[in-house]
Amino acid sequence: MILAIETSTPVCSVALQATAPGAWEKRIEGRGVHSERLFTFTDELLDRAGVGVADLDAILFSRGPGSYTGLRIGASAIKGLLFGRKIPLFTFPTLFSFAAGLQLDSRPRNIFSVIDARRTHLYVQRFDWSGSELKRSGDASVKELTAIKDELTRDSVIVGTGWNRLNLDQESKIKTYGTETISATNLISAWENSDLKPHFRKEDPKSFDPDYLEIAQINNNIVR
Repeated sequence: MILAIETSTPVCSVALQATAPGAWEKRIEGRGVHSERLFTFTDELLDRAGVGVADLDAILFSRGPGSYTGLRIGASAIKGLLFGRKIPLFTFPTLFSFAAGLQLDSRPRNIFSVIDARRTHLYVQRFDWSGSELKRSGDASVKELTAIKDELTRDSVIVGTGWNRLNLDQESKIKTYGTETISATNLISAWENSDLKPHFRKEDPKSFDPDYLEIAQINNNIVR
């Protein structure tokens, strides 16, 4: 039994896989929803399955980069849930989960997973979809909008938050996916995928710290 939590963006999503395949999900999007709904969603899903935290086999968490507040609340909740328990915690890169959650056809694509980094920047990572396999193409980084736009082609797909600030031309025919694709179920799908599962990282809940996205990353000349 797997519990998955996604809090890296304005989306608060909790999913429970009680019986494979498939998962139940509770999800909401908005400002301040993580602190209001995360524990409620978790309790509701466990109650629905008729189980408790002690019955979980593992917890999956989208570790960032992303919203400092959302990730902090998610990490704190997990530390509370796992306190005094030997349930393993596995984390998965947030931008990777965005790409992994897409349902694409067999046409090769380059996927740009993005998160709004404010000002004139996005946090971005590129992935290549061969039609049957998803691979990373470079590391996550903070980039200016103009630099990202220059990398896009007709075969590009963009998923995440903040991409609307790229002001794409309708003629470009670039596919875009927004917050509707951000879900804790993406983590469960990745966990069940033999190619993606190795990208999970086992964490010590006591010392775990998410990959926070802070404005200092832009101010300290990390922008590429």
